[in-house]
Amino acid sequence: MRSANAGDAPKLSFRSKVAIAPPLWIATLALIAVGDYLTGPFIHSAVLFYLIPVALAAWGARSRWPGIAVACTWPLIRVGIVALWGWPWPRALTMEDTVADAVVSVGFATLVWQLRRQARTIRTLEGILPMCGFCRRIRTDQGWERLESYLLDHSDARISHTFCPDCGRAHYGDLASPPGTDPSGATFTAPGRSSS
Repeated sequence: MRSANAGDAPKLSFRSKVAIAPPLWIATLALIAVGDYLTGPFIHSAVLFYLIPVALAAWGARSRWPGIAVACTWPLIRVGIVALWGWPWPRALTMEDTVADAVVSVGFATLVWQLRRQARTIRTLEGILPMCGFCRRIRTDQGWERLESYLLDHSDARISHTFCPDCGRAHYGDLASPPGTDPSGATFTAPGRSSS
C-alpha cells in the first residue's frame, strides 16, 4: 500500500493492511504477566491489561485462532501467578475466575477479528480519481498508472477481464455471436426440434 509521501509511516486503522507480528503479541503478554506478578495479588485491574495482547493477536492474524489461543493462554498464566503468590484465594474461586476470564477473552478476540475482517472486506476507494479520458490511466504522485494496477494496489478487489457483447461484435465479429443466433441476429433451433 502506498502512502501519500514516501517518508510517511503507514496508518494503523481497521482498513490498513499493516500486520502485527506474533513476537509483539508474545512480548506484550510477557510484559503484562511480569507486571501482574510484581503488583501482587490484591491489585485486580491488571486483568484488564491482558486484553491488549488478545486484541493484537486478533488484529494481526489472518484467522481467528491466534487471538483465541492468546485469549485461552493468559488465564492459565494468571493461575500460575496466583499459585506463585501462594493461593491467596480459595482455589475453586480462582478456577471460576479463570474460566470466566477465558470466555470473556475469547469473545473479545472473536469480536476484534470479525471487525478487522469486515473492514478488510469493505475497503473502498474514496475521492475523485483523475483519469485520462482516452487510455483510462489514473494519475498518481508517481505518474500515470493503468486502471487495473491502481485498483489492485488501492483496494482488495480482484479483476477479471472479459468483454461486453457490443465490444465482442466490434472486435470479433461473427465469432462473438451468442449460441443459437446467426450473425444477422435471427435465432434458430437445432434440427428435429420445434421452435415453440
